[in-house]
Amino acid sequence: MSVHIKVDAVDQGIARMQRSLDALGGKAAAQAIARALNRSLQAARTEASRQARQAYTAPRAKLFDSISVSRATQSALEGVLEVLGVPGVSLIHFQARPNKPQPPKARPRQGVTARVKRTGTRRVYMGREGGSKPFIMRKKQGGYGVFVRHRGNKFEMLFGPSPVQALQRQDTQEKIMDRVAEVFEPRLRHEIDVLLAGIAGGRS
Repeated sequence: MSVHIKVDAVDQGIARMQRSLDALGGKAAAQAIARALNRSLQAARTEASRQARQAYTAPRAKLFDSISVSRATQSALEGVLEVLGVPGVSLIHFQARPNKPQPPKARPRQGVTARVKRTGTRRVYMGREGGSKPFIMRKKQGGYGVFVRHRGNKFEMLFGPSPVQALQRQDTQEKIMDRVAEVFEPRLRHEIDVLLAGIAGGRS
């Protein structure tokens, strides 16, 4: 599962700085825009991670496989923020209680509980119909998971949602783009000033 966020909504910032960009000339202007856009992309990357952490209780290390940035260049003034994540994250990472195996007599009566969303409530998550109450068990590959038992002694491990889903919401992507706009124009102004100073210094 992935989310692609194209960062090409910076036209207003460029328009407001157009006179200074014209003073730089084509190649230098493109360089300034690319540098500012790439700094904005890094801010967007941080904001995407923050939005997912605010939405779900799983630790950051479990939130994504990666958040990568396709950088803008002088010849391609467009950047893409790509967020990769697995379809689901093991339910044990969503503040499961208990989170280690318990003797049968010590297990909570209702089964293992979890809180998936930070704004949500703690509750028991069940698997497919007909399963037992959820409990903690060691996985074959190591570590623990939340499981239910079905007839025939078949086990089902439970999963929460992929935190990538939080970034698929329109309002979340708008917050990320707002962060891009917030960073882009001041950074573009800085890059223009640096390049203009270099041009002026070369003429002196």
